[in-house]
Amino acid sequence: MKLSESFFLTRRENPNTEFTEASKLLVKSGLVLRNDNGIYSYLPMAIKVLNNIQKIIREELTKIHSEEVILPTLIRDKYDYESTFDEVFHVIDRNNNSMKLVHTSFEVFTDLVRQKVNSYKDLHFTLYQINNKYRDEKRLEYGLVRKREFLECEGYSFDSDEGGLDVSYDKMFLTFKNIFSRLSLSPMVVRTNDNDAIFSEEFQVISPNGDNKVVKCSNCGYTSNIEDASSKVVISRKEVVNKQRQLVKTDGYKTIKELSKFFNVFESNIIKSVIIKVDDIYKLALLRGNAELNINKLMKIYNTQNIEIPSVNDLEKLGIAVDYIGPVNCAMEIIADNEVKTMNNFICGSNKKNYYYKNVNIGRDFRISRYEDIKLFNENSLCPLCKSKCNILSGIEIGQINKLGNKPSKYYGISYTDEINQKGYAEIGSYYIGVDRCLNAIVENNHDEKGIIWPINIAPYKVAIVVSNMNHDKMCQEAEKLHKKLNSNGIETLYDDRKDSIGVKLNDMDLIGIPIRVTIGNQIDENMAEVKLRNKSEGKTLKIDKIYDYIDELIKEYNNK
Repeated sequence: MKLSESFFLTRRENPNTEFTEASKLLVKSGLVLRNDNGIYSYLPMAIKVLNNIQKIIREELTKIHSEEVILPTLIRDKYDYESTFDEVFHVIDRNNNSMKLVHTSFEVFTDLVRQKVNSYKDLHFTLYQINNKYRDEKRLEYGLVRKREFLECEGYSFDSDEGGLDVSYDKMFLTFKNIFSRLSLSPMVVRTNDNDAIFSEEFQVISPNGDNKVVKCSNCGYTSNIEDASSKVVISRKEVVNKQRQLVKTDGYKTIKELSKFFNVFESNIIKSVIIKVDDIYKLALLRGNAELNINKLMKIYNTQNIEIPSVNDLEKLGIAVDYIGPVNCAMEIIADNEVKTMNNFICGSNKKNYYYKNVNIGRDFRISRYEDIKLFNENSLCPLCKSKCNILSGIEIGQINKLGNKPSKYYGISYTDEINQKGYAEIGSYYIGVDRCLNAIVENNHDEKGIIWPINIAPYKVAIVVSNMNHDKMCQEAEKLHKKLNSNGIETLYDDRKDSIGVKLNDMDLIGIPIRVTIGNQIDENMAEVKLRNKSEGKTLKIDKIYDYIDELIKEYNNK
């Protein structure tokens, strides 16, 4: 490809609409164009990168006999299995039918599979597609990681028993590892607790611009998504004398930090009281003052998605002193985090404006209905396995695999007749790779101050040829010959034949991140040119007739790694 004939669009300044390094570089380099919040266009070079990523995914899935399909992304809104998912785009067609843009194609896969499965002999098989999905995303500041229209590889395995599901899951786990290795990504495998799954694992690429938080123990092998991470509660054996409860006027102090200074106590010795609404029933959740409530854990505990924290206006209408809520004389069911069990003589709200209680104790002053792990893991939390400190890291989730079991099969009616003529339900595994997210993670982990540094098997072009003076006949002739030879031998090469200055050309090639650059310049009279790798600071001067063999050898070495 000659650059003068290409749709090539680079910027000199970082776009002020993007907040992650990868998104800034992808827009600046002209691979991606931002159309709106969470909506992006992929331009020609990005398409080449995406095609390379998808090629690797398809090759690895084919090795384990997964078969590809293409399913619709606009479907009837006829199932309520995920009806509470509030990020679905709903559509009403001209015939007043309820439709939706899929955020997952699971329903369509099950419709397809039901056409085939009648007997246990019809199982096992694995299907997948690479297609666009849609989500009315809330967190749009993460660029390509949080798109409203996103590209995803979505696959499902169908087996007749749990043993078959285990085999399918393990094969897919290894396949994902191979895919990510070929994409030059080294994700951390993180255990997570998906509501609908028996067992789930995420593949998280650690990055300062990641949209997820993951927990990793500094001592043992424990890892978890922060939303699912549990912690060890250390129970003190020291005898504590319960002091007399006192009602104290706090002079308007009401935040945890303010109360900590006012009472001269640690934040961990103050109770944080949060009113929650579970299936339209009000309950009171208690945590240490330095902890945050984890709504996802509450959803699992109460087995419902219908949990919310009422607004200040809603609480005030009920006559509640919003900033002074406490458990004493509370008529609501009280659920407390496990850490609260260890607290004595603590501070809590009195349900009376401008007043807090001091020296409150569980049992004597109020009762707790149940203790559960309801807090969000934080820097003070200890590993649940070895009680060590844990690191909280930012990550980009690029993949997830799940054992769903047969619960969804029962819902969607994927049944079969077994060897003894008994009815059974298919055991399902689900597998996802975010293609956009992989693109983003590759750039996050492969860039410098000059631009992107593509791995050679992902790059839009493996080689870029730059001519310093397009008015010099011999420079142009040698560039044309090399360009033709490389492309004819399957080495995709970009020829920068623009009449811009050499500085502009070199900067653009560094920005778009082509792995190998050949610069034909003033040494042309000696039949010499420079070959420089994007990830190296220094180039190498070679005879022009030796450059093809040198590049060919570099690529073979990379492919044999």
